[in-house]
Amino acid sequence: MKLKIKFLKWSAGFPVAMLHEKTAKEIGVHAKERVSIKIDHKEFSTIVDVVEGLFQKNEIAVSAELKESLGLKDKQEVEVIIAESPKSMGYIKKKLDGGILSQKEMNEIVNDIVSNSLAEAEIALFISAMHEQGANMQETIYLINAILSSGNRFSLNNRFVVDKHSIGGIAGNRTTPIIVPICVAAGLTMPKNSSRAITSAAGTADVIETLAQVEFSINELKKIVRKTGGCMVWGGELKLAPADSKIIQVEKILGIDVESLLLSSIMSKKLAVGSKYVLIDIPYGKKAKVTKKKALHLKNKFESLGKHYKIKLKAVLTDGSQPIGNGIGP
Repeated sequence: MKLKIKFLKWSAGFPVAMLHEKTAKEIGVHAKERVSIKIDHKEFSTIVDVVEGLFQKNEIAVSAELKESLGLKDKQEVEVIIAESPKSMGYIKKKLDGGILSQKEMNEIVNDIVSNSLAEAEIALFISAMHEQGANMQETIYLINAILSSGNRFSLNNRFVVDKHSIGGIAGNRTTPIIVPICVAAGLTMPKNSSRAITSAAGTADVIETLAQVEFSINELKKIVRKTGGCMVWGGELKLAPADSKIIQVEKILGIDVESLLLSSIMSKKLAVGSKYVLIDIPYGKKAKVTKKKALHLKNKFESLGKHYKIKLKAVLTDGSQPIGNGIGP
């Protein structure tokens, strides 16, 4: 069905559209189902909501995120049809049944996450499958490769591009704002991009945002790093690993931090900015995410991945039995 784009100056936090209820009936789509928007040679799958009275039957209202993704213009005509179920859903079910995913299958899942072809519930199913069935080292590498290929890469020609990352979960852990300036002042290059919180109240990006802007374009970030030697930013806006940001959003809702997704999240962010020397902090203890036994297991996994990707990576175990420092909140 041919429909005209309608802007309502509305942001949903992710690409989404709204249809008039009469139009939805004609197309045969219900709220929370997917439609495919075709324009020129581009096609984009999105979740729809169904409303009455905000706009005309021949219009489709799109969020600011969808407008930006497709470069849409007000009153522009597009073709809207029911979207087919993504092929990646079959691969997610395969994983849920205990199967081993190939590089091609992992690429398909990640590409569908990035293109908004999978709804939050379907991403949650993928997270649950990885949580319940686990992933071997080869699958984790496939996932890292898929996340890397789905986003931007940040190339720096400096010899000593360094990074550090904590698996988090410890209250008051505010080491990044101290470590990054010290390393940069010593002449190292440290393009630190962080996640927002997953299982704790505030991640590094949330903390820095109380003091400074953390969302930049890739070109703005290059200028910052060339001028200062480092940065402390949120990785999501840079689209360095866009699938990772979407997976983290759903993980936070579920309140779980899956091992293979944790490994792929951290490694993809480090590799995307060209880090050659990486330090991973793994806090363990009663109130931490992991026990000492699990921490040693993660250390081995991280260091194996470092060897695979030919970077110098060291993982250290630290005391996570109590809060770090005297601060409360971000």
